[in-house]
Amino acid sequence: MAMLQANKDVVLRFYEGWNRGSIDFEAFVADEMINNQPEAEPERGRDRFTAAIRGVMTAVPDSQWDVVDMIAEDDRVAVRITWSGTYGGPQFRGATIPEPARFSVEHIHICRVADGRLAEHWVVRDDLTMLHQLHAIAP
Repeated sequence: MAMLQANKDVVLRFYEGWNRGSIDFEAFVADEMINNQPEAEPERGRDRFTAAIRGVMTAVPDSQWDVVDMIAEDDRVAVRITWSGTYGGPQFRGATIPEPARFSVEHIHICRVADGRLAEHWVVRDDLTMLHQLHAIAP
């Protein structure tokens, strides 16, 4: 039970850092991190994961991640989370964003935790709702 809570705490502290705009990637992300995204081959390494997250932080500097549910089993932590903020990038998933816009979408993230750090990450996103909210596509 203590390990499950410790794993949940790692994931929670990662998102708390994101909410503050300052993530200690060395403390929270394993060197050999594997980031699994729906549309791409897995990215490997803390540097690539850090660059990806920093890119999102630049596009949405006021990101707010609100944990709705969190479940831990073995070395996995599943989080149902609401992501909101103001998207300021010129494109999202290949669609042009006409102007900065507020959004709020739900995600499911699954993290594998090893030795107190995020070692692997999977995400299920609601990109369609986000594209609607960013006025990139008609509802």
